[in-house]
Amino acid sequence: MPSMDILSTIDIPALLAFTFASTYSPGPNTLSSASMVLTFGYKRSIKYQSGIVTGFFLVMMASGFVASTITTRLPGLIPVMTVAGALYILYLAYLILRSSITVKEDIARPLGFFQGMFLQLLNAKTLIVGLTVYSTFLVNLPKTLLWRAPSASFFTALAITALALYSLFGFFLFRILQSPRVGKMINTLFAAALVYTALALLWPMVAQFV
Repeated sequence: MPSMDILSTIDIPALLAFTFASTYSPGPNTLSSASMVLTFGYKRSIKYQSGIVTGFFLVMMASGFVASTITTRLPGLIPVMTVAGALYILYLAYLILRSSITVKEDIARPLGFFQGMFLQLLNAKTLIVGLTVYSTFLVNLPKTLLWRAPSASFFTALAITALALYSLFGFFLFRILQSPRVGKMINTLFAAALVYTALALLWPMVAQFV
């Protein structure tokens, strides 16, 4: 199938809204990286962030092939996974609305590469996000390494920019985000993007009965 035909099957606005909210909203990766930089400096945090990036890429690759196996062998589960993915996205929106920004500054020593990598391998959120992406938005993506590796690299590149944003401007961001009013506005923006994503996933199924 030509590349343009494959891309036409993807709801790109909904995918971008989901990746924007899930990548740039405060989470374990961004907050721990920023805390490391604030405590030990950027140079001593590079190994930890490299581990996060490596682990994130591996989890996204694994999620892609797991989702492919499920949708290929059990295609009847695709609607179920779509609904489950939409519900999980709504749950993420709820968590973001309820969240507050806290930074731990009691790290005794700099964390290393393997600690950053295993944070991803043991992070259920990263795995579920990966499964959601590949079983819903990218369900029609060819099930080959030629397509899986670039797509995982794309999401990893976004994760790198999020780490850089929080690390380089961590102090400034925390000053802003810890303002109740501003923090609430930003969290509401992220949550709204996720709600839009969930509705975009569910609408094709609902439209059949309208």
